[in-house]
Amino acid sequence: MRSAVKHIAERALIVSGVAAANRRRMHGRSLVLAYHNVLPPGAASIGDLPNHLPLATFAAQLAALRETHDVVPLAELLTAGAPTSRRPRAAITFDDAYRGAVEHGVPELVRQGLPATIFVAPAFLGGRSFWWDALATRADGLEPALRDRALHELRGDDGAVRAWASAAGRPVAALPSEWCAASEAELLRAAQGGITLGSHSWSHPNLTRLEPDELSRELARPLEWLRERVPIPSPFIAYPYGLHDRTVRLAAERAGYQGALAIDGGWLPAVSPDRYALPRVNVPPGLSLPGFVLRGAGLLTG
Repeated sequence: MRSAVKHIAERALIVSGVAAANRRRMHGRSLVLAYHNVLPPGAASIGDLPNHLPLATFAAQLAALRETHDVVPLAELLTAGAPTSRRPRAAITFDDAYRGAVEHGVPELVRQGLPATIFVAPAFLGGRSFWWDALATRADGLEPALRDRALHELRGDDGAVRAWASAAGRPVAALPSEWCAASEAELLRAAQGGITLGSHSWSHPNLTRLEPDELSRELARPLEWLRERVPIPSPFIAYPYGLHDRTVRLAAERAGYQGALAIDGGWLPAVSPDRYALPRVNVPPGLSLPGFVLRGAGLLTG
């Protein structure tokens, strides 16, 4: 019942013209959309569910975004100069380089002529699964207490989390390939035209829990990996789990990144955004299309 009422309210905001009016007020502003995985029709509901979006939903969101926004490469959002369009700008990003995103999300982006950036943690490439999917045994995804322990006590380290799970007798699922990271070859084939690759650290730890030498390696190694393989890598890093602090931000700047992104936080500030704490608008799988349109109009962020 509550869901039906919410859907009616969302539709009313669109039909009434409130969304369009607010979107016009957002002209010259920019948002970065954060996605993770894209799955084909009939895919199972497994893994950490907030990360996995059906292809049909993704395609509909892209079509809606094209109607209302200027979709540009990520780097263009921070270029100086007065806006030349009366529409807000948007950039599309993916974290983790899931095979599903590469196999299904990228072809849809190409079909609709839209650019995007995929943030990759090279240590996972080649079909490795992620701990948050392998340990998600509940119907609604990963247990919150488990996530908290993994991120903080175990530093978000995949090996440490799996070792703890094994010792604790926790089941660790074997996942289909589309829930795992793409191979290097698959990723590099996808990185053509408007699809660029950026850093998601080397092995996806909680950067705020690392010692200084560990932090430096986690930031430097993926940049080296990217520069050896792609002509023009994205100069941005997406912080694993969206977690950062002043030490991490300063380290990202020293490592040579031109900017760094969180996982949430809404629209980019209109004036002088902190390049090493750039917000994004996360796109969860349960979001209705009207809800997506409202987020793109600056009316809903949660």
